[in-house]
Amino acid sequence: MKYRAILLLVIGVWLAGIHGAMAQSPAQQEWLKSAQLGPFAPATQDWKAIEAAARKEGKVVIYSVSSRIVQLQKEFKEKFGIEIVGYDMDSDTQIEKFTREHKAGVFQADILFNNDAATLQGNLLPQKMIWNFVPETVAPYIDEDEKTPFLVQRWSSRVFIYNTALNPSGPPVDNIWDFTRKEWKGRVITPEPISAAMSNAYQTILRHPEKMAAAYQKEFGQPIKLSSGMKNAAEEWMLRFMKNDPIILESTDKIFEGVANVKQQNPPLGTTTFSKLRDVKKGVFEAAPIYTLDPVFGVGYPTVLVISDRAPHPNAAKLLIWYMMTDGFRPWDVIGDYATHKEVQARQVKKFNIPPLSKVNIWKADPKHVYDTKFQFTQFYMGLPK
Repeated sequence: MKYRAILLLVIGVWLAGIHGAMAQSPAQQEWLKSAQLGPFAPATQDWKAIEAAARKEGKVVIYSVSSRIVQLQKEFKEKFGIEIVGYDMDSDTQIEKFTREHKAGVFQADILFNNDAATLQGNLLPQKMIWNFVPETVAPYIDEDEKTPFLVQRWSSRVFIYNTALNPSGPPVDNIWDFTRKEWKGRVITPEPISAAMSNAYQTILRHPEKMAAAYQKEFGQPIKLSSGMKNAAEEWMLRFMKNDPIILESTDKIFEGVANVKQQNPPLGTTTFSKLRDVKKGVFEAAPIYTLDPVFGVGYPTVLVISDRAPHPNAAKLLIWYMMTDGFRPWDVIGDYATHKEVQARQVKKFNIPPLSKVNIWKADPKHVYDTKFQFTQFYMGLPK
């Protein structure tokens, strides 16, 4: 029943996106002028005026994919006199709620903090339901593809992890095809594959059939033979993986704990958010990414900040976005959450003794590709024998 509901949601979002851009209404034009966004964005941002206007607004409402937004409430209030009203929602729920409100003429959200960049880019952006905003003082420190079509705050990722306490010699697998072996049947935990963040990962894996074929030959010593209906090695891996009975859980916290719990005898492997490794606690939860996994140990996807159309507190939204990119990045300053701000990421690399994002074996998801192929991927996944 849940799969059917997700499929219907995907179809609805996809169909909504094909209608294309909407013309700006007079009310929207007036708001854009007042907020100085979109076609009315000034050549130079006046941050004294923005902060003064933000203080007058006194509040900012953010729909946040991260519960860590609450960690900024006290300091932001003390520093600027502005209250952060945060709603913790996964990206799918957030977009569904915001879309429903917007169509009903209910404008309460100021910011969407979201990791379903595919739906934002393919659906909400063409319909002018969201607006990009890049603080001038931040722009020199981030790459061009992290400024447009959206401001990317950080690169999150879904990675394969293992229990380090019960595997002291290292990961029990070294190849992504190991997950299709009989000994791992029913012993790999994954989020729902067609959920927003996880589809980023699986759709990106499906984009690399040649690398998946090479990994198969390396693991088994012979070229891959495809099952009926499978077009390439990446699809074949997905078929065999799903037939190997992975455990599907909604909570990435529960997946991390299920893998990392030291009080078990035969720990599973799992796919979870890289940043969950911040919860490692010796003697309780011990885990690490399988960095040496061939051909890739994870998929990175952007977590973005956008201003909602007709946001009631647009200046407070601008100020919070700037803060979350700079001093207010602190709640996300954990292993596995790579800041796009180059100076912040440089500190992370040193602090966590990790390589920069450009040097790790992570494939980056392309939001446009994910959006363009989401419907086909959902059909493919739903048609796989389980």
